[in-house]
Amino acid sequence: MAKIMVIYQEPKDVAEFKQYYENNHMALVKDVPNVKHAEVNYVSAAMNTDKPYFLTATIEFGSKEQLEDAMQSPAWAKVSEDGQNMMKFLHEPPLLLITE
Repeated sequence: MAKIMVIYQEPKDVAEFKQYYENNHMALVKDVPNVKHAEVNYVSAAMNTDKPYFLTATIEFGSKEQLEDAMQSPAWAKVSEDGQNMMKFLHEPPLLLITE
């Protein structure tokens, strides 16, 4: 199994960000091929850091190869483009981790 984990710090406007993220951005993720599971979790506490973490998103794939194929897809290109659109809500880009 391989995953993309995205970690966001607190946005400029929490309500607007949540509405956009849940209704627009995650809808695009659902169109990405090979996605086995995608979930969003809101951070209630972040330990050992002074960063104001707000949200984590995890997108699961069956294998590293499936993840790599998905990242080459037109659907993933739309997700990436929308990530740039979301910068209007954020102070800095999210952290992206790819795990196996």
